Amino acid sequence: MGRYAMVVTATGAVDNVIVYDGVSPFNPPAGIELVEDTGSGVPAEPGGTWNGSAFVRAVVPEVPTDEARTRVLMREVTTTKKFDEDTFVMDEDGNVTNDGMIDKTADEIAAEKAELKTLLLAELDAGDLAHDRTQMLLRLERE
Repeated sequence: MGRYAMVVTATGAVDNVIVYDGVSPFNPPAGIELVEDTGSGVPAEPGGTWNGSAFVRAVVPEVPTDEARTRVLMREVTTTKKFDEDTFVMDEDGNVTNDGMIDKTADEIAAEKAELKTLLLAELDAGDLAHDRTQMLLRLERE
């Protein structure tokens, strides 16, 4: 089994990455070609490109650190689970047998909420707090 990128023929954009044995019958959609990710160089990833000889990482726009962290925490405080790479398991056929999600500790949850509250209060002080962030801040204030 190997990793294969599903590449848009016209643009070289990597649309998806799949695990495939390379020999079983498989017909990719029209306008898509399979390119094997041999593991040398940059790995194939959705959003990246294939330049004809190598995979190229997607350009990630720079986001101010506080803004990026706030966006992450806005999602994180709504769940009690986190990803743990040590418990993630995939069998030799590429099937996920353990998704690696484990419970967060009460201290981790409290720390995320405190950090998010601090970031949201800073935005409020700057006079630039969007509606969804205002609602989250109110929720955190009530807890």
